[in-house]
Amino acid sequence: MKKIFLNIILLVFVSFTFTACLENDDLMTGTVKTGGLVTPETVNVPYKLGATANIKVDILVPKGPAIEKVELFKSFTNSAGKTSNSTKLGELNVAGKNATEDFTGNVTVNYASLISGLLINGVALPANETQLNIGESWTITYVATMASDSRKVENASTTNIGVANAYAGNYLCTGTFTHPTAGPRPINEDKYLVPLTAYSCRIPVGDLGGAGYYVDITVDPVTNDVTYSNGVPAAIIASAARSYFDPASGKFYLNYYYVGGTGNRVIEEVYTPK
Repeated sequence: MKKIFLNIILLVFVSFTFTACLENDDLMTGTVKTGGLVTPETVNVPYKLGATANIKVDILVPKGPAIEKVELFKSFTNSAGKTSNSTKLGELNVAGKNATEDFTGNVTVNYASLISGLLINGVALPANETQLNIGESWTITYVATMASDSRKVENASTTNIGVANAYAGNYLCTGTFTHPTAGPRPINEDKYLVPLTAYSCRIPVGDLGGAGYYVDITVDPVTNDVTYSNGVPAAIIASAARSYFDPASGKFYLNYYYVGGTGNRVIEEVYTPK
Protein backbone atom coordinates (compact mmCIF):
# COMPACT_ATOMS: atom_id res chain seq x y z
CA MET A 1 0.00 0.00 0.00
CA LYS A 2 2.81 2.39 0.87
CA LYS A 3 4.57 1.54 -2.39
CA ILE A 4 1.44 2.35 -4.43
CA PHE A 5 1.06 5.70 -2.65
CA LEU A 6 4.69 6.60 -3.38
CA ASN A 7 4.27 5.62 -7.03
CA ILE A 8 1.24 7.93 -7.31
CA ILE A 9 3.22 10.85 -5.85
CA LEU A 10 6.07 10.13 -8.25
CA LEU A 11 3.69 10.01 -11.22
CA VAL A 12 2.12 13.34 -10.28
CA PHE A 13 5.56 14.93 -9.83
CA VAL A 14 6.80 13.67 -13.19
CA SER A 15 3.61 14.83 -14.94
CA PHE A 16 3.85 18.28 -13.36
CA THR A 17 7.53 18.60 -14.28
CA PHE A 18 6.91 17.46 -17.84
CA THR A 19 4.00 19.89 -18.25
CA ALA A 20 6.03 22.78 -16.81
CA CYS A 21 8.87 22.04 -19.21
CA LEU A 22 6.47 22.08 -22.14
CA GLU A 23 4.98 25.37 -21.02
CA ASN A 24 8.36 27.04 -20.61
CA ASP A 25 9.48 25.78 -24.00
CA ASP A 26 6.24 26.92 -25.62
CA LEU A 27 7.07 30.51 -24.72
CA MET A 28 9.83 30.37 -27.31
CA THR A 29 7.92 28.86 -30.23
CA GLY A 30 7.40 30.83 -33.40
CA THR A 31 3.63 31.17 -33.04
CA VAL A 32 2.96 32.14 -29.45
CA LYS A 33 2.54 35.87 -28.74
CA THR A 34 4.64 36.58 -25.66
CA GLY A 35 5.13 40.33 -25.63
CA GLY A 36 7.90 42.07 -23.72
CA LEU A 37 10.86 40.98 -25.85
CA VAL A 38 10.35 43.79 -28.36
CA THR A 39 8.67 47.16 -27.84
CA PRO A 40 7.76 49.03 -31.02
CA GLU A 41 8.05 52.73 -30.18
CA THR A 42 6.26 53.60 -33.42
CA VAL A 43 2.74 52.38 -32.65
CA ASN A 44 0.39 54.45 -34.82
CA VAL A 45 1.57 56.46 -37.80
CA PRO A 46 -0.42 58.06 -40.64
CA TYR A 47 0.62 57.34 -44.21
CA LYS A 48 -0.34 60.66 -45.79
CA LEU A 49 -1.15 60.10 -49.44
CA GLY A 50 1.10 62.12 -51.68
CA ALA A 51 3.06 63.48 -48.74
CA THR A 52 4.94 60.51 -47.23
CA ALA A 53 8.36 59.66 -48.64
CA ASN A 54 9.64 57.40 -45.86
CA ILE A 55 8.50 56.13 -42.48
CA LYS A 56 10.99 55.36 -39.72
CA VAL A 57 9.83 52.53 -37.47
CA ASP A 58 11.54 52.85 -34.08
CA ILE A 59 12.07 49.68 -32.04
CA LEU A 60 13.18 49.14 -28.43
CA VAL A 61 14.61 45.79 -27.37
CA PRO A 62 14.70 45.88 -23.54
CA LYS A 63 17.59 44.40 -21.60
CA GLY A 64 17.05 40.67 -21.22
CA PRO A 65 17.70 37.38 -23.01
CA ALA A 66 20.04 38.03 -25.91
CA ILE A 67 18.29 38.54 -29.25
CA GLU A 68 20.11 38.06 -32.53
CA LYS A 69 17.70 39.99 -34.77
CA VAL A 70 14.17 41.30 -35.04
CA GLU A 71 12.28 40.65 -38.27
CA LEU A 72 9.40 42.87 -39.36
CA PHE A 73 6.46 41.39 -41.24
CA LYS A 74 3.66 43.33 -42.94
CA SER A 75 0.07 42.75 -44.02
CA PHE A 76 -2.56 45.09 -45.47
CA THR A 77 -6.27 45.43 -44.73
CA ASN A 78 -8.46 47.19 -47.30
CA SER A 79 -11.66 49.17 -46.86
CA ALA A 80 -13.75 46.03 -47.39
CA GLY A 81 -12.07 44.36 -44.43
CA LYS A 82 -10.05 41.93 -46.57
CA THR A 83 -6.53 41.22 -45.32
CA SER A 84 -3.59 40.34 -47.52
CA ASN A 85 -0.94 37.70 -47.05
CA SER A 86 1.99 38.52 -44.75
CA THR A 87 5.52 39.04 -46.08
CA LYS A 88 8.80 40.20 -44.62
CA LEU A 89 9.30 43.97 -44.54
CA GLY A 90 12.79 44.23 -43.06
CA GLU A 91 14.90 43.38 -40.05
CA LEU A 92 16.85 44.97 -37.21
CA ASN A 93 20.24 43.47 -36.34
CA VAL A 94 20.56 43.32 -32.54
CA ALA A 95 23.52 40.89 -32.30
CA GLY A 96 22.83 40.14 -28.63
CA LYS A 97 23.57 43.71 -27.51
CA ASN A 98 20.39 43.80 -25.42
CA ALA A 99 21.92 41.25 -23.02
CA THR A 100 23.71 44.05 -21.15
CA GLU A 101 21.50 47.11 -21.79
CA ASP A 102 18.44 48.31 -23.66
CA PHE A 103 18.96 48.33 -27.41
CA THR A 104 17.23 50.79 -29.72
CA GLY A 105 17.17 50.91 -33.49
CA ASN A 106 14.94 51.60 -36.44
CA VAL A 107 13.96 50.36 -39.86
CA THR A 108 13.03 52.82 -42.62
CA VAL A 109 10.28 51.81 -45.04
CA ASN A 110 8.57 53.43 -48.03
CA TYR A 111 5.57 52.76 -50.23
CA ALA A 112 7.43 50.39 -52.52
CA SER A 113 8.60 48.22 -49.62
CA LEU A 114 5.18 48.36 -47.93
CA ILE A 115 3.32 46.96 -50.95
CA SER A 116 5.96 44.55 -52.27
CA GLY A 117 4.69 40.96 -52.36
CA LEU A 118 1.27 41.70 -50.87
CA LEU A 119 -1.83 40.28 -52.56
CA ILE A 120 -5.54 40.54 -51.78
CA ASN A 121 -7.64 37.95 -53.61
CA GLY A 122 -4.63 37.39 -55.84
CA VAL A 123 -4.35 41.05 -56.84
CA ALA A 124 -1.32 43.21 -55.99
CA LEU A 125 -1.72 46.54 -54.24
CA PRO A 126 -1.74 49.53 -56.63
CA ALA A 127 1.59 50.98 -57.70
CA ASN A 128 -0.02 54.44 -57.46
CA GLU A 129 -0.61 55.16 -53.76
CA THR A 130 -3.38 57.68 -54.48
CA GLN A 131 -5.58 54.74 -55.47
CA LEU A 132 -5.67 53.58 -51.84
CA ASN A 133 -8.64 54.49 -49.65
CA ILE A 134 -8.57 56.52 -46.46
CA GLY A 135 -8.85 54.18 -43.48
CA GLU A 136 -7.03 51.24 -45.04
CA SER A 137 -3.91 50.17 -43.17
CA TRP A 138 -0.79 48.08 -42.86
CA THR A 139 -0.09 46.04 -39.73
CA ILE A 140 3.55 45.39 -38.83
CA THR A 141 4.34 42.44 -36.58
CA TYR A 142 7.68 41.61 -34.96
CA VAL A 143 9.49 38.27 -34.63
CA ALA A 144 12.63 38.04 -32.48
CA THR A 145 15.29 35.39 -33.09
CA MET A 146 16.98 34.30 -29.86
CA ALA A 147 20.79 34.36 -29.89
CA SER A 148 21.11 31.22 -27.74
CA ASP A 149 19.30 28.70 -29.94
CA SER A 150 17.77 30.59 -32.90
CA ARG A 151 14.22 30.09 -31.63
CA LYS A 152 11.74 32.61 -33.00
CA VAL A 153 9.40 34.54 -30.70
CA GLU A 154 6.45 36.45 -32.10
CA ASN A 155 5.82 39.71 -30.27
CA ALA A 156 2.37 40.73 -29.04
CA SER A 157 2.73 44.45 -29.83
CA THR A 158 2.27 45.66 -33.40
CA THR A 159 2.53 48.87 -35.42
CA ASN A 160 -0.37 50.29 -37.41
CA ILE A 161 0.30 52.43 -40.50
CA GLY A 162 -3.00 53.96 -41.56
CA VAL A 163 -3.71 55.41 -44.98
CA ALA A 164 -4.47 59.03 -44.24
CA ASN A 165 -4.99 62.44 -45.74
CA ALA A 166 -2.52 65.34 -45.51
CA TYR A 167 -3.94 66.54 -42.18
CA ALA A 168 -4.11 63.38 -40.06
CA GLY A 169 -1.64 62.82 -37.25
CA ASN A 170 -0.62 63.90 -33.78
CA TYR A 171 -1.02 67.51 -32.64
CA LEU A 172 -0.59 69.57 -29.49
CA CYS A 173 -3.90 71.34 -28.94
CA THR A 174 -3.95 74.54 -26.86
CA GLY A 175 -6.70 77.05 -26.27
CA THR A 176 -9.72 77.72 -24.05
CA PHE A 177 -13.13 76.25 -23.35
CA THR A 178 -15.46 78.97 -22.09
CA HIS A 179 -18.53 77.87 -20.13
CA PRO A 180 -21.42 80.38 -19.91
CA THR A 181 -21.53 80.29 -16.09
CA ALA A 182 -18.28 78.64 -14.95
CA GLY A 183 -16.10 80.78 -17.20
CA PRO A 184 -13.01 79.79 -19.23
CA ARG A 185 -10.70 76.86 -18.62
CA PRO A 186 -7.45 76.14 -20.48
CA ILE A 187 -7.02 73.37 -23.06
CA ASN A 188 -3.57 71.80 -23.33
CA GLU A 189 -3.52 68.21 -24.53
CA ASP A 190 -2.31 65.89 -27.25
CA LYS A 191 -4.87 65.05 -29.92
CA TYR A 192 -4.91 62.76 -32.95
CA LEU A 193 -6.74 63.85 -36.09
CA VAL A 194 -8.44 60.72 -37.43
CA PRO A 195 -8.63 60.77 -41.25
CA LEU A 196 -12.06 60.27 -42.85
CA THR A 197 -11.72 61.44 -46.45
CA ALA A 198 -9.11 63.29 -48.51
CA TYR A 199 -10.03 66.58 -46.82
CA SER A 200 -11.82 65.68 -43.58
CA CYS A 201 -10.84 64.41 -40.13
CA ARG A 202 -12.58 63.68 -36.83
CA ILE A 203 -11.48 65.55 -33.67
CA PRO A 204 -12.49 65.66 -30.00
CA VAL A 205 -14.57 68.70 -29.06
CA GLY A 206 -12.49 70.94 -26.78
CA ASP A 207 -11.34 68.91 -23.79
CA LEU A 208 -14.42 66.67 -23.88
CA GLY A 209 -13.04 63.78 -25.90
CA GLY A 210 -13.13 61.58 -22.82
CA ALA A 211 -16.84 62.36 -22.50
CA GLY A 212 -17.53 61.27 -26.07
CA TYR A 213 -17.81 64.68 -27.76
CA TYR A 214 -16.54 64.62 -31.36
CA VAL A 215 -16.95 66.58 -34.57
CA ASP A 216 -15.83 66.17 -38.18
CA ILE A 217 -13.84 69.01 -39.73
CA THR A 218 -13.43 69.53 -43.48
CA VAL A 219 -10.74 71.66 -45.13
CA ASP A 220 -11.57 73.51 -48.33
CA PRO A 221 -8.54 72.68 -50.55
CA VAL A 222 -8.70 76.11 -52.23
CA THR A 223 -9.32 78.52 -49.34
CA ASN A 224 -8.14 76.26 -46.45
CA ASP A 225 -11.28 77.29 -44.51
CA VAL A 226 -12.58 74.70 -42.06
CA THR A 227 -16.24 73.72 -41.69
CA TYR A 228 -17.90 71.48 -39.07
CA SER A 229 -20.34 68.57 -39.37
CA ASN A 230 -21.64 65.47 -37.60
CA GLY A 231 -21.14 66.77 -34.07
CA VAL A 232 -21.74 64.11 -31.41
CA PRO A 233 -23.64 64.37 -29.11
CA ALA A 234 -24.20 68.10 -29.78
CA ALA A 235 -24.32 70.02 -33.05
CA ILE A 236 -21.17 72.11 -33.55
CA ILE A 237 -21.53 75.65 -34.89
CA ALA A 238 -18.77 77.80 -36.40
CA SER A 239 -17.98 80.98 -34.45
CA ALA A 240 -17.70 84.38 -36.13
CA ALA A 241 -13.90 84.11 -36.01
CA ARG A 242 -12.46 82.21 -38.96
CA SER A 243 -11.55 78.53 -38.64
CA TYR A 244 -8.80 77.51 -41.04
CA PHE A 245 -5.75 75.40 -41.81
CA ASP A 246 -2.40 77.17 -42.37
CA PRO A 247 -0.42 75.09 -44.90
CA ALA A 248 2.79 77.04 -44.20
CA SER A 249 2.93 76.01 -40.52
CA GLY A 250 0.70 72.94 -40.62
CA LYS A 251 -1.43 74.45 -37.83
CA PHE A 252 -5.21 74.46 -37.44
CA TYR A 253 -6.98 77.48 -35.97
CA LEU A 254 -10.45 76.41 -34.85
CA ASN A 255 -13.26 78.55 -33.40
CA TYR A 256 -16.62 76.95 -32.69
CA TYR A 257 -19.30 76.39 -30.08
CA TYR A 258 -22.27 74.25 -29.13
CA VAL A 259 -25.45 75.14 -27.27
CA GLY A 260 -25.98 73.80 -23.74
CA GLY A 261 -28.75 74.18 -21.22
CA THR A 262 -27.37 77.44 -19.82
CA GLY A 263 -25.96 78.90 -23.02
CA ASN A 264 -23.15 78.52 -25.52
CA ARG A 265 -19.98 76.55 -24.81
CA VAL A 266 -17.31 78.39 -26.82
CA ILE A 267 -14.08 76.66 -27.89
CA GLU A 268 -10.98 78.35 -29.32
CA GLU A 269 -8.12 76.02 -30.30
CA VAL A 270 -4.78 75.97 -32.05
CA TYR A 271 -3.50 72.60 -33.30
CA THR A 272 0.28 72.43 -33.69
CA PRO A 273 1.66 69.32 -35.46
CA LYS A 274 4.03 67.19 -33.38
